[in-house]
This record gives sequence, structure tokens and C-alpha cells, in this order.
Amino acid sequence: MARPDLQPPKAKSVHAPFSATLTAGIAQRVINPPVGIRAASWGAAKIHVATGIHNNITTTALAVKDKSGKFQYLVTVDWGWWQGKSDDLSVRGVVLQDLGIDEDQLQLHLTHTHAGPSTATDVAHLEGGEFVAKYHKFATSEIIAACKEAAKKSIPATITWSYGKCDLAINRELPCGEIDIVGFNPGEPADDTLTIGRVCDANGKIIGTVVNYACHPTTLAWKNSKVSPDFVGEARDIVQAKTGAPMLFLQGASGDLAPRDGNSGDTEVADKNGRILGYATLATLEKMITSGKKMRFLEAVESGALLGDWEEVENQGPTVTAATRLDVEVPLQKLPTIEELRERWKDVEEGARETRINRAMKLRAGYVLEGGRATHPVWIWQWGDAVIVGQPGEAYSYFQMELRRRHPDRVIFVLNCTNGPGYMYLPTPEAYKRLRYQAWQTLLAQGGLEIITDAVSNAISRLPRISR
Repeated sequence: MARPDLQPPKAKSVHAPFSATLTAGIAQRVINPPVGIRAASWGAAKIHVATGIHNNITTTALAVKDKSGKFQYLVTVDWGWWQGKSDDLSVRGVVLQDLGIDEDQLQLHLTHTHAGPSTATDVAHLEGGEFVAKYHKFATSEIIAACKEAAKKSIPATITWSYGKCDLAINRELPCGEIDIVGFNPGEPADDTLTIGRVCDANGKIIGTVVNYACHPTTLAWKNSKVSPDFVGEARDIVQAKTGAPMLFLQGASGDLAPRDGNSGDTEVADKNGRILGYATLATLEKMITSGKKMRFLEAVESGALLGDWEEVENQGPTVTAATRLDVEVPLQKLPTIEELRERWKDVEEGARETRINRAMKLRAGYVLEGGRATHPVWIWQWGDAVIVGQPGEAYSYFQMELRRRHPDRVIFVLNCTNGPGYMYLPTPEAYKRLRYQAWQTLLAQGGLEIITDAVSNAISRLPRISR
């Protein structure tokens, strides 16, 4: 028997999911490199060229029309990281020019696999380097094609945003005496937040999935010689097989996070890690409310207990879009000269030493300004209830956890390795105290991450509010 006299307060009688109603399209391309291409991400590696392909290297583009009628392109590529500004612009600059868009209409994101082909433009003289320029040209053309296809296929869509959980990532700061090394630390918790966007057409059919998770793709390391998207590939295969639609993966703030089972040469370990992420993604998708719906309290029903009955009803997601670009002034460490670095690392094995030296030289180009200052770029987009925060560095998980803590009324996507320049770690103060690799790799002085976090948080606070 129904009890019409029993009704919850109005604020508790409706549950609407985080969502957006926008014009959107998604497209994907396979961009596998040739076997034999340079793929040298590890100083400890003895083989510096790809001997095979473990899983497809892809690019995926999501095009969303903003309030002015222009498209914003969120694009992922299964590569590692930009070595420097010229490498980034050799691809991103061509994409911008061909699409005829402003720099701030594109977030070109690298999923950060450490088993990908070289992203450097100056390796033609090295083993496998003769394939890189031609491959980059091919991949860039496919990135552009994916963007154009996504825009052409764009339709009125409902995007449902949700948080889930995945315990693939662990803390990778292992105390060893007075310093920390990059290794599994079972004594520290890791952020397990999984952030999902489900893109559906007017009939509720899934046309794309957006997955944001923070975990270094370092399953396959110096013992591996196959090109691979690491765990991202298997996770994507699982989700795409179930949904029948492209999955766009976004690497989160994972400077201090990695898989427990990593530093391997076994591709099955990468696939196992991918299954952890893939099934966690499917679990989150399964528990979402039906696309275009919200839940409303229907009535109280007398049974063995007094029961609350709910129903799904139509729901119009917010159509708000907004975008802002920050250039945050950050303090720099006292930077040693390259000669001083060579002296500091003179006893390090040659391959590892030259990897460090080369990266240190490239990091400074285009980032350090006159007077020893620097500005760190951040792109912030709002799509309905969601905020997408992209920046080029490798931020520690503090960045995403703090933004989500401060803004619980929004779903926050946080992206490392996006656009540029600034391809360096953004560590917490403890990293500097413990002489971690991330602290001596970065150009930033202690406190830089906190400055960037505050600036981004303030910018999010100024975005349009959505009443719920």
C-alpha cells in the first residue's frame, strides 16, 4: 500500500547525475609506428628500437562545440611525453594550423606510455631515428583526420559524468635510507579515483567513453622492446568491446603513482593491469543512471518494512561551456649548468647519464624566461558539470585530490602531459626533502605545485555555477 502522507524533503526527493547536453563527436585512428623505430624511454635499456608491436598505438579525438559555435578538441595520443617545445610544436603546431583553430581550442594529451615510439625530432642520427620524422608526419595527419571526423560526426549528445574507483595505482616513493627511490611503497595510500564521461546520442546509445585515471604506464620498462600503450591498450580493448564505441583515455596527476606490478618486460603483465582498469571502468559505467534521466522519489510503500520507491524521469543536462587559459608564474630552483650536471653524474652509466643530460637541456628551452622566471600553462574547460584541467607537467596526485576536495559540486578531470611547454614534474614539498628523482628532475622550486593548484582552484571558482 502506498503512503502519500510520507514524502522526503524536496532537496532529497530528486537525484540528478552530473551531466552536460552538448554537441559532440568522437573518432579514433590506429597510428602504429614501423618496427625498428627508435623507442628509447629508459636509460637502463639495452635495446633502443622497437622489435614488435604489443597493442595498437592510437589517437582519439573528442570534439565538443562551445557556446560560440566553435569546436574544442580533446585529443589523446599513445605516446610518452614531449622532450621539448620544438618536439611538441612539430606536431601540435601542424594540427592547429591545419584545423584553423586557436591554440586554446586544443588539448593534445599524451597518455604517457613508457613503451611508445620516440617523440623527439632530433634523433635521425641515432639507431632507429631515421624512421621518426616520417612516422611523425603520418601520425600528425591521422590526428588531424580524427579531429575532422569527430567534428563532422558531432551530434546533440548527453554526457553523464561520474566518479568511480580503481586500485591499480600504488604509491611509488619508496624510502631507502636518507632518500626515496621510484618503487612500490606499500606503506602509503594511493589515490584510487576513476573519472568517467559517458557520451550518448538522443536514443541513449553510447558513442564514446572518456576515462581519466592517474597511474604511470610503466608496466613495460627497460626489459621490454615492443611498442605498446601499456595497460591503457587492454583497458581500452575491454571497454570498446563492451560499449561498441571509442574510449578516450586521459592520464591523471600520476607523478607519484604507478602500477604495483611494473618495471617488467612481460606484455601479459601490462594486459593484466589493463584488465584491472578496464573492468573498473565498466563497473562505473554500469552503475550510472540511464542517459538523459534523473531519479525522483515516487512514494513510500508499506511492506515488511516501509520502503521508498524511486523512478527515473527525463532530465535536461546543463548546456554551459566555458574556457580559460592560465599562465601561472612559478619559482625556479637554482639551476646547475649542463657542465655541472655532467660532473654530478660522471659516475652514472653512459646511457643513463646522456638521457638525463639531454632531457635537462630540452626542459629549459621555451620555459625559462628572462630573469630566471617561468610561467606554467594550464587549460581549463567547462562542459556542463565537468571541468577538464590540462597542463604539460607530471603533477603529483595532490593536484587532482586537492582540486576535487575544494570543488565537490563539479566532476574534475585532471590531465598531465598536455600541450606545452613545461614537461617536468610538479612535486610536493616532501619530494624535495627526500631528494626524490622528481625533485631534481624538475626546474621548479619547492612550492610550485601549491601555487599552480591555488591558481587553478581560483579559476574553477570563477566558472559559471550550475544550480542543481
